Amino acid sequence: MSDLLSQRKDFKKRVATQPIVTQRRALTPSTAMSSRVQPRQLANATQIERAHEEASVLTRVHQIITFLKQSQRPCTADEIRLHISEFHNDGPEFQHLTNNAKVIHDAQTNTFSYRPEFDLRTADELVEYLKKLPDGGGLEVKKLADSYLDTSSVIAELHKNQKILIMSDKTKRPRYIFYNRMALETAIDEDVKTSWQQLQVPDEPELSREMERAGLKRMQAETREEKEQQDVKKTKRSSRNTKITNTHLVGIDLTKDYVPEGK
Repeated sequence: MSDLLSQRKDFKKRVATQPIVTQRRALTPSTAMSSRVQPRQLANATQIERAHEEASVLTRVHQIITFLKQSQRPCTADEIRLHISEFHNDGPEFQHLTNNAKVIHDAQTNTFSYRPEFDLRTADELVEYLKKLPDGGGLEVKKLADSYLDTSSVIAELHKNQKILIMSDKTKRPRYIFYNRMALETAIDEDVKTSWQQLQVPDEPELSREMERAGLKRMQAETREEKEQQDVKKTKRSSRNTKITNTHLVGIDLTKDYVPEGK
């Protein structure tokens, strides 16, 4: 009996000293699917986060360009940072500005300025630009929208002073402007003005004789009108002289019932 008890104690000791082995369980379909979906969800969430970040950067870049346009002068990085605190030399906004076609970056002074399509600041500069256009061409007004000019008032003043010509649209708003190359830049002599005012146009019969003596012809429109009137008179005259006669009805009184002879 004592041997059995000793054997039992030895068995318990051996069992207690054995390493514990965990049992592996097979993954169910739902568990396997969730393990695949989770990385995709993480990737999509990362892409969405990057897209939001890029949109925020572009929004700040637009705000900076608007600030530069309103400033109308080169601005330092510190001045820009007062309006956009996220602006840094090593940031994405800095990289976007240096590569933007509407921004001029001076690397030596590290300043930024707005680049309009037409860098015109005064009315005289606009007139000089129009003068240099080839073949007397004009400039579309809407292209001056991003310039530093007060477009409406400048165009109105130049047109009033006869320095430019305007082609308007259906709403009578200026659409194209041209340099007025026909403007008289020299004063007319007073004797010429007096002689012009003293000229008198003669009466129509006398005017015709004066034109004939000078070897001038009358307007073609008047000659054509007289010819048309003559053609109308000839047509009326010929219609009155026309007479239609039915020879087979001669001697028959159409006011009575006609009965052939012998009946």
